[in-house]
Amino acid sequence: MSHSKKSQSVLTSTIQYRYIIECKDKTVELEVANQDVINNADDEIDCPLDVVLRKNNYDLSDLTSWNAREIRFVKVNDDEEYVLKKVLLNMNL
Repeated sequence: MSHSKKSQSVLTSTIQYRYIIECKDKTVELEVANQDVINNADDEIDCPLDVVLRKNNYDLSDLTSWNAREIRFVKVNDDEEYVLKKVLLNMNL
């Protein structure tokens, strides 16, 4: 493979981020804007969930009403999904 072909394939890869919220009766997927993705103090890729919820016209109370069980922050690269962070919710209210 020539160098130019390798460079071209790197340029065409698409990286996106999203939150996937597994609920009792449904799965909610929220797109994450690239400008909202940060490197946190531990140098890990992160994005504040409250910001993503607000941009999608939701708030933290919606997690309760959806009966949210698990929240995953994922990176999607060329249709491959990589879990960056997973939070299990034990909501026994």
